[in-house]
Amino acid sequence: MTSGRFKSIAAALALPVMVFSLTVSTAAQQTDSVSDRFDPSAMHQILAESKAQALFDKQLIRKMAAQIRLENTQTNYDVLFYDIAIRVNDTNENLYGKVGFTAEAAENGVTEVQVDFHSTMQVDSIVAPIGALSYSRAGDVVTIVLDGAYDSGEQFTFDFYSHGHPTEGGFQAFAFDTRLGAPVIASLSEPYFARTWWPCKDRMDDKADSFNIAITVDTALYVASNGTLDSVVQSFNNAHTYYYAVRYPMVTYLFSVAISNYTVWYDEWVYNDGLDTMPLVHAVYPDLYDYSLTHFDITPYALTVYSDNYGLYPFVNEKYGHANFEWGGAMEHQTMTSTAGSGFGFSEPVVVHELSHQWWGDMITCKSWAHIWLNEGWASYSEALYYLEKDGWQAYHDYMNGMAYAGGGTIYVYDTTSVWNIFHGGLSYDKGAWVVHMLRGVLGDPLFFAGINAYYNSEYQHAAATTEDFRDVLEAATGQELDWFFEDWIYGEYRPNYHFRYWAEPSDTGGYDLFLHIEQVQTTVPRAFRMPVDFFFDFNTIPDDTVTLRPTERQQLMKFNLPDNVVQIECDPAGWVLKYSSHVPWQLHFVTTDKELSSGLEYADYCDTLDVRGTSFSYTYSLAGGILPNGCNLSGDGIISGMPTKEGQYVFTARVDDDFNSFYDEYEFTLVVASAGLIPGDVDHDFEEVNISDLVYLVDYMFINGPEPPIMDQADMDASCQIDIADLVYLVDYMFDEGPAPLIGCVL
Repeated sequence: MTSGRFKSIAAALALPVMVFSLTVSTAAQQTDSVSDRFDPSAMHQILAESKAQALFDKQLIRKMAAQIRLENTQTNYDVLFYDIAIRVNDTNENLYGKVGFTAEAAENGVTEVQVDFHSTMQVDSIVAPIGALSYSRAGDVVTIVLDGAYDSGEQFTFDFYSHGHPTEGGFQAFAFDTRLGAPVIASLSEPYFARTWWPCKDRMDDKADSFNIAITVDTALYVASNGTLDSVVQSFNNAHTYYYAVRYPMVTYLFSVAISNYTVWYDEWVYNDGLDTMPLVHAVYPDLYDYSLTHFDITPYALTVYSDNYGLYPFVNEKYGHANFEWGGAMEHQTMTSTAGSGFGFSEPVVVHELSHQWWGDMITCKSWAHIWLNEGWASYSEALYYLEKDGWQAYHDYMNGMAYAGGGTIYVYDTTSVWNIFHGGLSYDKGAWVVHMLRGVLGDPLFFAGINAYYNSEYQHAAATTEDFRDVLEAATGQELDWFFEDWIYGEYRPNYHFRYWAEPSDTGGYDLFLHIEQVQTTVPRAFRMPVDFFFDFNTIPDDTVTLRPTERQQLMKFNLPDNVVQIECDPAGWVLKYSSHVPWQLHFVTTDKELSSGLEYADYCDTLDVRGTSFSYTYSLAGGILPNGCNLSGDGIISGMPTKEGQYVFTARVDDDFNSFYDEYEFTLVVASAGLIPGDVDHDFEEVNISDLVYLVDYMFINGPEPPIMDQADMDASCQIDIADLVYLVDYMFDEGPAPLIGCVL
């Protein structure tokens, strides 16, 4: 940022707002190093709690959230434009408003619509171009009877006049405060509470395309809001009106006002070799002006970092900036973030967190609060990305480690009636950030950023998306199937706990055979995460190497033939997986992998041997669970043998016990038996169609001591599990009297 670029907005607009050059307040000085004193998880907890702290009345919140779920008739129309005019009276703390709706019918025959408006606010009238409209109220919903029936695609308009004092306490979204004797009036509507101070269709899946915002206040006060400040006009004695224009789609909870006797200063962001420039507007408490100069000055650099990585700042034709308010933490209001007037609100990670929301949360908004991680997880990850660009890879990984959430619960929010569930610092913020980080590790940088670019430019740009929408965009852009990833990490709990052990020995073919046994020992769901994991091999004499493995089962054995012996193995040394991992001693373990077990063939001799390594080298094998193919058995010395008589996949668990101590191992195997291509009724098993030779063979066997059928089941025509006269009759009927076709029987 170049010095000398600051200028007072007062000079530009001839407003009574002065730029003060005061010493920073003691409170701000004390928290100047807040980013050093708060680890990322602690910071996110503060941000989360600050959004929820005023929303402490659980019964009222649940009532409102339950009511939201019932408001399904709102799907019959789309809001296109809000024309908002509000007089803010800081003396009686009332709002006097007119909100003009321009909307479009989303189905045929729309005669009434529902608007959200909290019951503590008064409806004065609702007026269409032809005159007043009738309406009714039920709780926080106003049902308006339109001036006719509108079919899909047809537009209608009405103006909604109201006044009142916004609700306080239970779920407060609009507050009248003071600071150092000056009024501070501000909104924070996330998640459900825009309706508590202005009438709207208060849901995330219907962003209005644009807004006009006119806020009238006392002339001693400045209004910070969304979009572009078009003008400030004297309204009447001691009052003036700020006119803002928002020409990008915006969700209702992001419409904001912040009103006080701010000192306002400008900066400028220059990008793309000057082809893109944008004003930066910072409305700060007068005593924090000097302090803000050295803390908000990172904004141009951060805008460049995110534009380089994600795509051009989404509201480049308007602005970006900050306004102080009296809520704790910060709130990512579109184009004008609100921040606490303390060191925390000015701290570097908070500033970049809220800025990144302009991409993830404001431009693309989670479609329901169940998917809040798409907002908060992305913003938290963006802090680490900022430090990667600023300070390098070590800073990035250190920052991610500061968000390594270890608790339970799913990132997907099943109970969105609780704001504490929605704004869960550990899940929505920290683990959500790790989801993005792990996606980067799974995909690799080229595919990851190709996927993010596709998401930025997708149909969800300036709209709303779910987890599945995000997943589908990534899959289409990268060609990777990612269902497994989102199932495990968004809808699963906790993290994998890898226990790994290894055994190396000289190989008969040269070099060394390495057996790497990986076990997931977590007792939670998912029982086995399906993550690719890097394992680092430290060799004696040759260059070290890293291999990426994918242990998808509770226990998995990997085999390698290596040119040198390993000194040490590390699991995920770079930290791309949210996990626990431990190297544990090798004691006694199978070294035959599931895939190495040979397949069998129906009615053919089968023989394979299970092998182990460890301890005394004297072992006893047994079947610990599951089933072997009928006709096969597992001997005490680990040999599986016999003649399988039915095709299929047979899952069994083998156990091996050390004969001289208490060590044992159990491992699950799958033995595949392929079909021999048996022909029902082919008694002589000559692989020909059923003919007279089969009848002769069966008669000889049954009556003159002829040889047994090679495969008895082919002679059990009626599948009665025995060969008798009924089978002979069955075969004769089939051959000479159009009887039913023979079956494969069940003698063995």
